[in-house]
Amino acid sequence: RRRRRPRRRVLFKERSMATPAPGDAPTEAAAPGREPEVSPGEAIQTFQKMKRDAQLVMDKISELQYELGEHELVETNMGKLPDDRAAYRLVGGVLIKQTVGEVLPKVRENRANLEHTIKTMQSVLSEKTTAAAAWKQKYGIRTQQEHELDQRARQQRAAAEDGRPAPAESAGVLA
Repeated sequence: RRRRRPRRRVLFKERSMATPAPGDAPTEAAAPGREPEVSPGEAIQTFQKMKRDAQLVMDKISELQYELGEHELVETNMGKLPDDRAAYRLVGGVLIKQTVGEVLPKVRENRANLEHTIKTMQSVLSEKTTAAAAWKQKYGIRTQQEHELDQRARQQRAAAEDGRPAPAESAGVLA
């Protein structure tokens, strides 16, 4: 028995203007101006992956901001000490004995690098959230929270039209 190719690949080849060589992955250049169709499941999975990626970037920014706070604290406290006083610096898991005058410039440099990295990560986060929002808009994806808000709004409108009081917000139980 011959193995059949996956249906999706066949559909993509039928729609493409140029036929790729066997074994080549379809590329955007193969079908200029056309995007391969995306099933609703794939669109949701892609959106969830985009949101996960954005969350990872947020987590990294939080971690770097914590480190930045530590560096600022060390810099503030070391600034009050004389330059010839002994200081220990952790480098790659090894404590190195140096003077405050040698360590303080390195701490300042590391703090400046952290600030730059945080700014870069924030721009990456902005790009990722914008891309996720565009993807969500393009494929009409709605979150569970949005769905629940729409339901409540519809219930309140229906209640207002009928002349009865709107249903009270349930306090609910957090588990």
